[in-house]
Formats: sequence, structure tokens, C-alpha cells
Amino acid sequence: MVQDYNLTKLCKQKTKTACSKMSQSTFEIIVGTYEEYLLGYLFSSEQKTLVQSFASHDHSGSIRCLATCGNYLASGATDDRVIVYDLKARKEHCMLTHHESTISSLAFTNNHSHVISASLDGSLSIVRVGNWQVEKLWTKAHKEGTILDIALHSSGKLALTLGTDGTIHTWNLVKGRVAYVINLKTKCKDTKSLEKIQFAPDDTKFLIFGGKFTEIWSIEVGGVLDVIEHDEKVTCCVWLDNETLFVGYEDGNLGTINLESKKKKIKLGHDGRVKAVQVFEGFIVTASSTGELKVWSRKLKEICKISTGCRITCLIITKWAGKIEKEEDAQVISVEEAPKKRPVRGNVVVEVDDSSEECERVEKAGKKRKKGQGEKKKSKKPQKDVEEITEELEIENVMEPQKSKKKNQNNLDPTKTKSKKKKTKTNT
Repeated sequence: MVQDYNLTKLCKQKTKTACSKMSQSTFEIIVGTYEEYLLGYLFSSEQKTLVQSFASHDHSGSIRCLATCGNYLASGATDDRVIVYDLKARKEHCMLTHHESTISSLAFTNNHSHVISASLDGSLSIVRVGNWQVEKLWTKAHKEGTILDIALHSSGKLALTLGTDGTIHTWNLVKGRVAYVINLKTKCKDTKSLEKIQFAPDDTKFLIFGGKFTEIWSIEVGGVLDVIEHDEKVTCCVWLDNETLFVGYEDGNLGTINLESKKKKIKLGHDGRVKAVQVFEGFIVTASSTGELKVWSRKLKEICKISTGCRITCLIITKWAGKIEKEEDAQVISVEEAPKKRPVRGNVVVEVDDSSEECERVEKAGKKRKKGQGEKKKSKKPQKDVEEITEELEIENVMEPQKSKKKNQNNLDPTKTKSKKKKTKTNT
């Protein structure tokens, strides 16, 4: 997410302090902002607190959409790029640059095999997770408009795309082509205001909303099951379960709607308009245009809140992929207890060419060293007594004149030398 957890630099110091404060972390909330920042917050269900885990500034445009699967997080922005982060390693994993317009929607398949991305120029792509190669790219998936949102079936074989051309395209992901097209102009009350599409938890129906209307569609029937009209403009809407919707409004109110009884429960949630809503493990997380982030229970009781200081555009929730570091007492070792190690003298190796003059110089230096070592060894021998040394000197003085006389005699007699030469010749 942001390369030291800045996700290209996701703040490691912040994640460490957050982990030390939280004894039990339930999930991580990740938000995208107009200011091009990607922000992460850890929620503790035990302490009921929100602590910032990272901040990233890798995009050069406002972030429009987010998607997660396993340890991967994908973010799309107005800079035409999709950046994939490794949440476990807490760093940027790769970057996808095959789109030529603002990324409008992202979605991972449930088996974590592919990621589908759409852009405002009407293009749609399928990228394999792992090698991150583009397997299919439709440059004009919606010929007459842009793609607003993508809804993926839990099987991973079916996908729905909502376009500004007033149509819903049903995609067969096995064969990689459009199965059929639904024209909303004759069936929907406000086609120009449509924003999002989302499958229900049971995958038998889906909702589309925009303006002051929310419509429930059935896959089996292939038509509208129910239309809900609101007093205020709907800015976000999600499924709490198969029969209950959670709605955020432009005036900051929050509401729950039961599809069977048609009962509505409205409550003031934020001072500004509600920008994003997500449901995770029984908790509801809402974000406002003022930068406020709140966590609610299913009964709409506020648990905690935090101000991000940025204008939030999108929101996603994922399991905390990091490790919680517990603070332990540091072990202090005194200098006396610490074992002392003797310094080890290293060997120096000098490489010299055989043909160079340096080779001879190094050899001479080595011989001198050997001689010096030999002299040191000799000096280590036990010293002789003074009496023994004087006796040896007297014997040497007596023997030397005798030897010198014999040598002189041999030099004076040339006959002896000649005779020796002749003898050697005869012997040969």
C-alpha cells in the first residue's frame, strides 16, 4: 500500500505504533481521496478505536476506485493507471498501464484468479493475477458511452457492467464475450442518474441506484422486482443481507430499508454528504465528503470515528494482513556479562601478474621475511656459557693456521696439480 509502508512508502513507523496500541485488530479500512492519497486505518473491535496504519502518495491524480483480494489491493485513478499493492509485504507490487482514460471501476474474482478493470473511454480489460498479463481487452465494451461500474457474480463466470449509454451488458467470462444487453431506457425511471450496480449476497438479484431511485432486479426473471423512491438523492447503497438495504444520502443521513415490510429507519450520520459505505463482519463503515470516517453497528449505533483531513472518494475494507507486534521488556546485558571475543587477524592477499616487476619485488620481500623469521627462531635457542664459547674460539684459532699452510703448499707445487689432471685422464 504505500516501499517502506509509504505503499510506495507505507509508513512503517505508523503501522508499528498502531500494532502496539491494539491488542486485537479486526480489519483495515482503506480510503482513496481527491488529494491523490491512499490512507489506511486499523479498527479494533475490542478497544473500539481507529488508528492510522499507512499513507501513500503514488498516484498523480485523484483516486476513483479500490478493490481487494487476499493480500492484494488495487487502486485506480484519473492518471489512467492501476497500482497493485502487496498488503502483507506492505509495498507496491506492480503497475498496470494498459488503459488510456480514467479508471472508473475495479473488481477481483472470488477465486482471486483475475482482476477486471473499466475506464471512462468505454474499455474493459481482464488481467490474470500473478503474472499480471492482460488476457483480454475490449476497447469499446460500451460503444456509445463510458463504463460506470462492474458487478461480479460469486462464481466468477458472469459479470455485469453499467454504462452511461443506459444499458447493462452481461458478460460470459468463460468465453470472453457479451452474452446479452439490457436496455434500461424503457425499464428504468431515471437512467441518466444511475451510478452503481451490485449483486445481492445470494446472487439471485442485483440493485442499481441513482438520483432518488433504487431498483431491485432479478436475474431469473430478467426484470425489475421492486422500485424504492427516496426523499433525498441517494449517494451510496449496499446490501446488509438479502432483504435489507443500507443507504447513504446527499444530506448526510443514513437509512436501513427492509424490502419485505418497506420499513425505513433514518438517522443523521454526517454533516456532509455520504460518499461511501461498506459492510464487513457485522460492522458498517461510512465516509463523508468532509473526510470523516465512522464505524457503526447494525443497529446504527456509532462505535468510533476519525477525521482523515482529506476529501474521501472511495472506500474498501480488508482483513488486517500484517503482524501485531507486542511490546516486550528489553533485556539489558551488562558489559561484564557480555563475552569478550579476541580480535582475529585477517590475511591480506595481493594479486600480482607474473610478468610484472612487482612479482620480483614481492618475492624478495617474502624471502627477507623468511630470513627474519629464521633469525628470530635461532635467537630463541638457549645461550651457551662463557667458558664454552672461549674454548671453541681457542680451538678455531689453532686449526686455522694449519689449514692455511696446507693450502699454500698445494698452490706452490704445480707438479701435484698436473699429476692429478693426468690421473683423471688415464682413469677416463
